[in-house]
Amino acid sequence: MRPPFLFVAAGLVISCGGSGTIPEPLSNIQSDDPCDPGNGSTSNGSAPPVDAGATPVSLPGGSAGIGFDDMRFSASLAQLLIPAGRTGNLDLVDPSSEEMSPVGGFSAQASYSGADTFGVTSADEGNGVVYATDRTSNTLAVVDGHQKLILSSIKLAATPGYVRYAAPTSEVWVTEPDAKAIEVFTLAADGGAGLAHSTSISVAGAESLEIDPSRGMAFTNGASSTVAIDVTKHTVSGTWPNGCTTSRGIAVDPGKGWVIVACEEGRVVVLDERTGAMLGTVSTGGGVDRIAYDSRRVRLYVPAPAKSAMDVLTIDAKGVPTLLGSVDTTADAHCAVTPGAGEVFVCVPSKGQLAFLFDPFP
Repeated sequence: MRPPFLFVAAGLVISCGGSGTIPEPLSNIQSDDPCDPGNGSTSNGSAPPVDAGATPVSLPGGSAGIGFDDMRFSASLAQLLIPAGRTGNLDLVDPSSEEMSPVGGFSAQASYSGADTFGVTSADEGNGVVYATDRTSNTLAVVDGHQKLILSSIKLAATPGYVRYAAPTSEVWVTEPDAKAIEVFTLAADGGAGLAHSTSISVAGAESLEIDPSRGMAFTNGASSTVAIDVTKHTVSGTWPNGCTTSRGIAVDPGKGWVIVACEEGRVVVLDERTGAMLGTVSTGGGVDRIAYDSRRVRLYVPAPAKSAMDVLTIDAKGVPTLLGSVDTTADAHCAVTPGAGEVFVCVPSKGQLAFLFDPFP
């Protein structure tokens, strides 16, 4: 979730000798690496961003601007899930044709304030059903992903952050940062469209949420830590320092056992999913919020509004991230989503658009 944008450079102290509270990260041999200061021949951001020929994709009713936050890709629906804030729509977008199917019925307003806190701001899919949160009405909606209509909704206990479908338990999880909790809902026993409150999990911060269904684990962020949660037991199993001053987005690679954490001040950290050990870290541009990860190509896309660019990273077999380069975006582009194969959609809030581009790096 993105606060009103103000980027302030922050110092980051990491114990590189392994004697501090943060495990020793592997160096990525770049001169801005705190574990390898001054020894690299390049520093992150030294090369100018590349013009990747981004194509604008306008969203219905978005010309006044849209407060984007969370964006997802549903492989089973083959659709981008784009919560379009003040437009009152959850836009389902075919990434191959850019055909759009807006699902209306969420909170709407004509003007754009510049914030990402109005209307529908987060969505996820499970078994062809889309679950979407409305921050204005404090509700969780159930959307038929094929018929593209709202089937039901339920009131939340507090203002929502992010919603995720937990496949191991067939539950829907919603972060509620103000309440320092994750609210858990069960699906209707009769297979209908209803949801029922099940429990709440106490978690300080609850910024972002990702679930690894293969291991039955969920991950969220505190200010400078990452929290691991047992999905079945609904209990916190670990709280790990992640080196961030302000933690933002998370991505998970179940196959490699990585939890990838983005820091607002401009850093990406890779943690071991089982132990929380820091595997590697690299600096990026600042103002980081939502990130996008392609596990097949092992590419991480990190919008960096502070430099009006998106950094493109790869991660080696040991979990050490490296910056490949940057592509031009805009000063308010703080979120991205990828359906894979090098295709990336970046949010452009001031124009109510997505910018479509291909990853230009080999």
